[in-house]
Parts: sequence; structure tokens; C-alpha cells
Amino acid sequence: MATQHSLVLGIVSGAYERLREEDSFQAGLYVALAAAVGILVAVILYFTCYTGILKRENERLGKVLGSLKREKETLGKEKEALQKNYEILKSKNERLGKEDSSKVGFCVVVVVGILVAVILWCAYYIACFKRDIKRLTREKEDLQKNYDSLKGKNERLGKEKEDLQKQNVLGIVSGENERLGKGDSFEAGLYFAFAAAVGILLLVILYFACYTGILKRENERLGKEKKALQKNYEILKSKNERLGKGDSFEAGLFVILCFAFCIARVKREIKKLTREKEDLQKNYDILKRENESLEEEKEDLQKKYETLKQEKEKVEADFKELLRNTNMCVYAVDRDWKKLIEVCVKVTLDPDTASPCLTVSEDGSRVRFTGEGSAEWPSVLGREGFTSGGHYWEVEVGEKGYWVLGVSTHPHEKSIPEKPGEGYWLVRLVKGKTCKAVSQSVDQTLNLEKMCKMWGVYLDHGGGRLSFYNAETRFHIHTLEGSFPGQVYPIFSPGSHDKGPLIINTKVKNV
Repeated sequence: MATQHSLVLGIVSGAYERLREEDSFQAGLYVALAAAVGILVAVILYFTCYTGILKRENERLGKVLGSLKREKETLGKEKEALQKNYEILKSKNERLGKEDSSKVGFCVVVVVGILVAVILWCAYYIACFKRDIKRLTREKEDLQKNYDSLKGKNERLGKEKEDLQKQNVLGIVSGENERLGKGDSFEAGLYFAFAAAVGILLLVILYFACYTGILKRENERLGKEKKALQKNYEILKSKNERLGKGDSFEAGLFVILCFAFCIARVKREIKKLTREKEDLQKNYDILKRENESLEEEKEDLQKKYETLKQEKEKVEADFKELLRNTNMCVYAVDRDWKKLIEVCVKVTLDPDTASPCLTVSEDGSRVRFTGEGSAEWPSVLGREGFTSGGHYWEVEVGEKGYWVLGVSTHPHEKSIPEKPGEGYWLVRLVKGKTCKAVSQSVDQTLNLEKMCKMWGVYLDHGGGRLSFYNAETRFHIHTLEGSFPGQVYPIFSPGSHDKGPLIINTKVKNV
């Protein structure tokens, strides 16, 4: 701004010096021309700088908004990740708690099983020992019975032997008596007596010799059996005493040692699990603090985002207010122009709605005045009516001096009134130099430095705005505001003073 003011002052001071030297009408004319040129240059520089500042500010706000959106998405992802980590730690903590209880229960079951197994083993061993004692007692009793039976049998055999000896001696004596009775001689009796005495002596000697040997062998066998039984009895007695004293102590000591070992192992596992649980709790606390820190940072960023959003809304509101309160052309940036191009529609002229003095081309893209002495503003509507949303189309007016562009809610009117009332939102050119924005409440002259040949029309039905642009330079010219009731139609009038056509541009160029 300072450069612009200094430039203007320099031009004015130079012109003043020249006027003072020449002091003529020509010098005054030069001064006036120089002043006008300086003012025009200053105005052009001012609006160029202002447009550049607005463009840079919009780009900066767009970048800030994009960065804030990216930061918001990043924070959202980090929050989701922290939430997942929290859920994992929570489930792992619950699982550790369940595993602790299940492991302790398993250890208790194992200890109880071991104790039951030891008790059953001791009971089985004692039962086996008692069964062996009973079996040995029965064997001892059987041996004693066999010994008694053998002794009784030996005594019976001795008695039977004595009876047989007695029977044999009597038989011999009786035979000898018979022989003596038959022989009746002393010598025979003597021989018989001698033979009997010798036989009896031999029998007695043999009997006592045999009986003594048998008794001796039997006594030796019984002594050995008695010693063996005595040894077995001593062994069984000592084993019984040992089982009664030492085995119970060893079994109890074994059970106590097993129980102590199991308890020590369970305690070691519990300590290990406790340390793991403490480590997990520490990690959880760290993550919780980090999550709280991220939440605070998120809140700060959210506040900054809200502040920037409010500033942006304020800037946009100021910009819109500037558009409403000024007739100056404002350059549409690429982003805004791209939005217009995205809602571009193909408008086709409807011959049924055209005035009789107008001719519409077969493809519905051109209209020209071909009649005589008709209304000043004969019109034609587009086939497409709009009830919502945004719509953009372009019209080539060329070098025509009369034309009307806009929208209308009157589908059956074939001409535009000189003073449009309700239902018309228009821009009208008269005599090639007077351009006006016209509606029921507006009749405003638009100050255009240069008349454009390609006009862009943007209808925001929901927002109640009808905007006009220079489609060649993308400068915003003017915006009409109002409420569009129901269906509105694009309206066109080529005027009634020249034969030049209005051409709808069907090849809108993208950015």
C-alpha cells in the first residue's frame, strides 16, 4: 500500500512541476491524464494484492485444516491402539488370575492325590505283610500238624511193629512145639530153643538198631525244621516290629517331604506369577499415564482446532460479506472453481417455451431473434427444472448488445417483463454497456471494466444464491440472493435489437 501511495504521489508531483513550468492547457491535460492513470494503476495493484492475500490466506487455512484433520485421525488411531492394548492387558490380567487359581487348584489336587496314593500304598503293604504273617502262621501250624501226625504215625508203626514181632515169635514157638511134638526129641528142642533165642536176640538187636537210626534221623530233621521255623519266626517277628516302628515313620517322613516339596513349588510359582502381575500392572500404569497425556494433548489440539475453525468461519463470513457489499470482481480460486465444474449440467433449450419471434436450434443449444416488432425481451426456458442442490452452466453471449440470463419460476411466460417481479433473478445487458442485476427487490448496475463474452451461472437452490462469473477469467461478478420456491428453470433472452445468438457451452473446461 505504501508503494502504491508513493507511486501516485510521485506521478502527481511530477505533473504539478510540469504544469508550473509550461503553464498551459496541455500541461493541465497531461496532469489530469497522469492522475487518472495513477489512480487506475493504484486500484489495480490494490485489488491484485488483496486477491493474492485472500488466496494465500485460503491456502494457509486449507493447509492448517488438513493438518488438523490428519492430526485428529492420528490421535484417533493412537487412541484405538491404546484401547486395544488396554483390553489386551485387561484380558491377560484376568487370564493370569484364572491361571493362578487353576494352578493352585491343580497343585492341591496333585498333593491330595500323592497323599492318597501313599496311604493306599502303605495300606496295601500292611495288608500284604499281614497276609504273609497269616500264610506263615498257617504253614507253621501245618508243619506242626504234620510233625504231630508223623510222630503219632511213628508211635503207631512202633506199636504195630511190636505186635508183629510178638505174633512172629508165638508162631515160631508154636511151630517148634508142633515139630517137637512130632519129633519128640530133646536135641530138637534144644536146637529149637537155641535158634529161638538167637532169632529173638537178632530181632531185638535189629529192631533197636533200626528204631534208633530212624529216631535219630527224625530228630535231626525235626531239629532242622524247628531251627528253620525259629529263624522264620524271628525274621517275621523282627519284620513285624520294624514295620510297626520304622516303616510308619519312613512313610510319614516321605509324605511330609512330598508335601513340603509341593508347597515350595507352589510358592515359587505364586511368586513368579506375582512378579509377572506386578510388571503388567506397572506397564498398565505407564500406558494409562501415556493415554491420559495423549487425551490432554488431544483436548488441546481439539481446542486449537475449534479456534482455527471459528477463525476460518469468521474469515469466510467476512469474505461472503465482502462479496455481498461490493460490486468488484473477485477471482475464484482453483478449489472453488473445481466445485463449480463438478456440478456442471447440460442445459437444453425447450422450443415449446420459446417466444414466436425466437428460433431454437435442433440440438437446443442456440437461440436467436428472428421476428419483428415483438416484445423487447422475448425468452425461452431450459427443459430441465431444478428443485434442489447446486447447478452450473455457461452461456456465450459474444459481441451482442442485448441479452438476459438467469432463472425463473414462470414456466408458461414467453417474455420477460421490463420490470421483473416475483419469480425472476436476472442479469441484463442493454446497449452493450449497461449491465444490471435485476430481481423483485434488486435493480443494481454492475460496474464492469470489460464486458465478458462467456458467462457462467451457478444456482445454489438450497442456499438461495444465484452467482454470475466471467467463465474465461474465473472472476466472480455478482450474486443474487433469495428464496427459490419449488422448481426453477434457466431462462435466456437474446433481446430484440440484433440477430446474434446466445449459445450454451456444452464443453465446459475443467480446472
